[in-house]
Amino acid sequence: MVGTKTKIAIVGMSFRFPGGIDTSAKLWEALSQEHDKVSQISASRWDSSLFEHPDKASPGTSYIFQAGQIDNVDTFDAAFFGISPREAEQMDPQQRLLLELSWGALQDGGQPVEKLRGTQCAVFMGVASNDYVNRHLEDLASADTYTMTGNTGSIASNRISYFYDFHGPSVSVDTACSSSLVAVHEACKSLWQGEASAALAGGVNLLLHPAPFVGFSKASMLSPTGRCKPFSSQADGYVRSEGAGIVLLKRLEDAIRDGDRIHAVITDSAINSDGKTNGISLPSKAGQSELLASLYSDGKVDINTVDYIEAHGTGTQVGDPIEAAALGEQLGQRRSHNRVLPIGSIKGNLGHLETASGIAGLIKLVHCLKHRTVPPTANTDGAGENIDFYDLNLRVNQQMLDLSGIDRPLRMGVNSFGFGGAN
Repeated sequence: MVGTKTKIAIVGMSFRFPGGIDTSAKLWEALSQEHDKVSQISASRWDSSLFEHPDKASPGTSYIFQAGQIDNVDTFDAAFFGISPREAEQMDPQQRLLLELSWGALQDGGQPVEKLRGTQCAVFMGVASNDYVNRHLEDLASADTYTMTGNTGSIASNRISYFYDFHGPSVSVDTACSSSLVAVHEACKSLWQGEASAALAGGVNLLLHPAPFVGFSKASMLSPTGRCKPFSSQADGYVRSEGAGIVLLKRLEDAIRDGDRIHAVITDSAINSDGKTNGISLPSKAGQSELLASLYSDGKVDINTVDYIEAHGTGTQVGDPIEAAALGEQLGQRRSHNRVLPIGSIKGNLGHLETASGIAGLIKLVHCLKHRTVPPTANTDGAGENIDFYDLNLRVNQQMLDLSGIDRPLRMGVNSFGFGGAN
């Protein structure tokens, strides 16, 4: 099967999302009850009053500091991972969080760590934020022996491989907001090509410095009302959020052979780039349509059996209509017209986890498949401007969608794109 696109089993997962969501029960409660986990940035991060101003033109300020946040980003059991307190202090909390979640994913998957040592297990992690090292740049005297390994993006993946003595590919991925889903794709590809025997894949994003808020505010990307409103007539930008998630992947035949519990199965994935657009941060309907066509136009998938698409759906007036148009062109309009395609986005609940947003969407889908139910998309009226939902044969899911009556394996998709054009 090496070199072919055999099915990939998700056999373990671990995550920490805003509002204390760190278990499947908590995640499903938040999704099914449309909980909103966004709040004002914590004063423990920085005094946002020093950098907040309603006028976008005000230098060095952001007009909003609403965000989805996780708790206790400053805590870490360094001794468990064989790391000294001095080294831990210099480590970006993103590295710490990925180490913790890697252990959680292996434990959830029932994988004996000792048996994996020395194997070709791969690690692919989406990571981009430089917030923690930016804090050090404000005090260069704080740098020491561990500053560079503690804050270099490549080490986010490499440190996991080092701790477990994994010998497979170990790669950090930065394609902006599609990073973690690209990491999952690269992990699948590594398994398909026989480079890896198993793979940990995911991504992380932490909000530790006000500078990116200021930058995204100047670009008018952030919602002045502080909420992501996916595919809504009230969509006005996105709200930044943080968290992380990791899945443990194995070839399906290997997972069956090993008696692993299988959460869900990945049948295919693909990536591409928009190439030249009207601006490097502007998405492309043609690029996204081409990507969807590469997966769905060969007849291997009956379009009518796609039960739901977890969209990128950030709640912007530019991105949402483009994404909806691509989904409609390649999926919605190719279905029987009485089979409207439901779409939605976890960003209505959690905000936009940026680098980790794709893994959040994937983990949501795993839970939808397990419950055979799609929860409503929060913070939307499903009536986005410049989106002809009827013509596109799409519907934003706004209620509990019970799929238990479908007498076949459910099939769902997850979409993600980065603001540099990586889909």
